[in-house]
Amino acid sequence: MLADTPDFLALAYRPDLQVLVARWMRVISLAEMQQGYELLLQAAAQHGCRQWLIDARRRNNTDREGAVWMVQDFLPRLQGQLGGRTALAYLLPPVHLRDPQADAAFPPASFFDGKPFVADRFIDERTALDWLQQMQLASVVP
Repeated sequence: MLADTPDFLALAYRPDLQVLVARWMRVISLAEMQQGYELLLQAAAQHGCRQWLIDARRRNNTDREGAVWMVQDFLPRLQGQLGGRTALAYLLPPVHLRDPQADAAFPPASFFDGKPFVADRFIDERTALDWLQQMQLASVVP
């Protein structure tokens, strides 16, 4: 566990997988979401890590305002601070994947084409980690 994280977020770097794991520990406000992602970015820069597992099973779904902040403010800053393409694997409860409002807040796969970041949603942690490993391999293959 990385030091100096608030009670709503647990951050850990997995050097064996080269994955940064962020676990939201409770329902969060927009300000807490923003603070948490800023801490996640700081930890990623510290470890030179562009593969993130984001466990959002305990927090509420991302709302439209949070999604707009992610897409317009946060995600565009990743390449400048981390270099390369960052992969974000979101671990969600199955009910969130069936929530039409959550689907509307999460960009379609085509949104990530040509961008220096990519994200996908998962209900199984092993599947999410496998995807992150594939993204890591794809980023080092010329």
